[in-house]
Amino acid sequence: MKYSYPTDTEQFDFHLIDGQRIRQAGVKSEIRDPANGQLVAQLPIGTAEIVSDAVASSVQALKGNWGQLAPYDRAQLMFRLADLIDQNEARLAALETVNVGKPYSQALRDVGRTAKYFRFYAGVCDKLNGETVSLGPDQTGWVQPEPVGVTAHILPWNYPISTFARGAAPALAAGATVVAKPAEETPVSALAIAELVLKAGIPAGVLNVVCGDSSTGAALASHPDVAQVTFTGSTATGRKVMQAASNPIAGVTLELGGKSPVVVLNGANVDDAVAGLARGIFFNAGQICTAGSRLIVSPSLHDEVVEKLSAYARGMSVDHGLNDPDLGPLISLKHRDRVSGFAERARADGLECVLGGHGAAPANCPGGAFYAPTIFTHVPVDAEIAQAEVFGPVLTTHIAQDADEALQIANATRYGLVAGIYTPDITQAMQFARNVEAGQVFINGFLKGGDTLPFGGVKESGIGREKGLAAMASYTAQKSVVISH
Repeated sequence: MKYSYPTDTEQFDFHLIDGQRIRQAGVKSEIRDPANGQLVAQLPIGTAEIVSDAVASSVQALKGNWGQLAPYDRAQLMFRLADLIDQNEARLAALETVNVGKPYSQALRDVGRTAKYFRFYAGVCDKLNGETVSLGPDQTGWVQPEPVGVTAHILPWNYPISTFARGAAPALAAGATVVAKPAEETPVSALAIAELVLKAGIPAGVLNVVCGDSSTGAALASHPDVAQVTFTGSTATGRKVMQAASNPIAGVTLELGGKSPVVVLNGANVDDAVAGLARGIFFNAGQICTAGSRLIVSPSLHDEVVEKLSAYARGMSVDHGLNDPDLGPLISLKHRDRVSGFAERARADGLECVLGGHGAAPANCPGGAFYAPTIFTHVPVDAEIAQAEVFGPVLTTHIAQDADEALQIANATRYGLVAGIYTPDITQAMQFARNVEAGQVFINGFLKGGDTLPFGGVKESGIGREKGLAAMASYTAQKSVVISH
């Protein structure tokens, strides 16, 4: 291995509640390296009782030292946590690689983003100022932000460490407390970060981690003492989370599925577009909610773009993530079979697959969950593979005669997370950005940008916004006060 295989993964066999490792008898969830099937860890399945213990711990922390801490002091603890994450980046990246399967350099990038989230929101802690409101000569009104309470964070398996920080950091900055439920497949990095939280001096109970399956998540989302539920995952599961959080009523932030279009129009820089397409569909083996999985392209550019993207894909190295290849495995054999099923059905429907469409396990990982970069061309807009979130390295292409047709095709799904366009015509680009149904739009640089921009979708891609200052709205409650005098 280019990077060392972590030797301490078996220690992650616990929930972290009130600063203590809580081990639980009974059924365990097996965590396996998706590249080779090796057993990584065995985690307990959190019961409703375990969830209640975690929430009670967070309630007490909110009423105790954490709730009384000055914002400046809260910020210093979060800065210290960010420093600890940086100091442990190699270990955290190795854990993430082995658990998720992604290339080491991508995992290292995720760890860096995790530290940046905590630093960014640490800087927000003492800047959550209220405002006064003019009510006339005999009244004074003001509005003050307060922490919303206990927040639940139900995490995805594709970006477990950075998504954990994306929600937990603004919650802590607001003075709220956190109970996180990592995905059943990828709990290791959340537990590792939670222990660093304690090491940073953040009081016990402020951040708890409960491992488990969908039943654990349902118990957390529906807990009466949870004030806010933040969920990242599929649209189908998001509906269930929303229902669970409705009785009793809790705030909900949902970052759900995507089927993002990338439009390439006449005059565009083809090499830049190909680089953006490759980043959008092959990064993390296409297991990204923002994946640019639909290429919408002018007829004169279609073959050139497909040829160059195919050449790029054929040159990608495929290996265990710790060897830092261009392409790692999918999360599991089960998920690989799901991705493969979409390709098989598309072929059966007569669609043309010009690249891939099959497994791609390297010789040193014969049983791994690898899948080859795949391109289907000239796909009908309403085809299953063009409408469903495949969540793998699978691209479909669609011809658009002009910008109007490109916009029409771009909007022709139930999703609306992100979109991209490549064009030298700024008017054309701005009209697309204004009219495309998406929460985030990239012009001439797909998936470029930073983590301080608000992020979230429209339609069935979600509710609410994460990242940036907009995320603070989910974790603060605005209290209005009026004095008559």
